Formats: sequence, structure tokens, C-alpha cells
Amino acid sequence: MKYEILIEGGFTGIPKEYNGHIEVEDKAKENLFEAFDRKLTPENTALRDGLHYYLKLVDGEEEREARYDETNLPMPVREFINTISNKE
Repeated sequence: MKYEILIEGGFTGIPKEYNGHIEVEDKAKENLFEAFDRKLTPENTALRDGLHYYLKLVDGEEEREARYDETNLPMPVREFINTISNKE
């Protein structure tokens, strides 16, 4: 699965960007895509010193994009980001 992750904001305002390819187990991929499809509370655009996340996942013909902030980031997405950031 290909991924693009952009994390912006925070106290320092220094963006972090991750791009690449990772093998993900079917169940983890299903949980991740379900998290993208769920209706969440709207992104808090007034969040001061908070992180904002932009993610794009491409798996074959399936493509998902989402925006979150640190107050509405689903756990499967948070775990995926942690996996990627620890890998690099």
C-alpha cells in the first residue's frame, strides 16, 4: 500500500512528511479504511498549537484521503502513523 502523510502545526510549526510503500495485514488495512470512511467530528480549524494530519492511501484500485486534527484522529489511523514514523 502506498501512503502520503503530512503532519503540520504544533508548537514549532515544522511540518513532517512521509511517503512510501508498506505491507499491511488485511485486518489492519480493513480497520484503517473503515476509520477513513466513518463520519467524525469536524476538523477543529481553530485548534491552537495542535497538529493537523493529511493522509492519502492507495491500495491497488482503492484510494482514500482524509484530514484530521489531534482531537479527532481515529485510533487505527494514529497507530498507522506511529508505525510509519517509527519506521523512518
